[in-house]
Amino acid sequence: MQRLTLTADIYLQDGWYISRCSALGIGSQGETIEHAREMLIEAVELTLEDMGQREYEGRLSGAYFSNSAFTEKEVLEGCEFVESSSITVNADLPFVLTR
Repeated sequence: MQRLTLTADIYLQDGWYISRCSALGIGSQGETIEHAREMLIEAVELTLEDMGQREYEGRLSGAYFSNSAFTEKEVLEGCEFVESSSITVNADLPFVLTR
């Protein structure tokens, strides 16, 4: 089991806090900043459970999203940036070397 440290960006839109891990293209939301961060950690961990090496590397390189009809800028349109912080997630990724 590895502990990965990733960046979480938090935005505010219509009273909800939107959390995004841009490195992996995963997002979530919550009623508070902390709730949005907690939900993002859960979403990342659940996504990583079923992720293979090819998808993981594709997400990190940005190639995985090259067919998306929406850009990140379009997805976040109307959102107010609140903060960027580190999150730590637990994952069982045998192909990821830990330091």
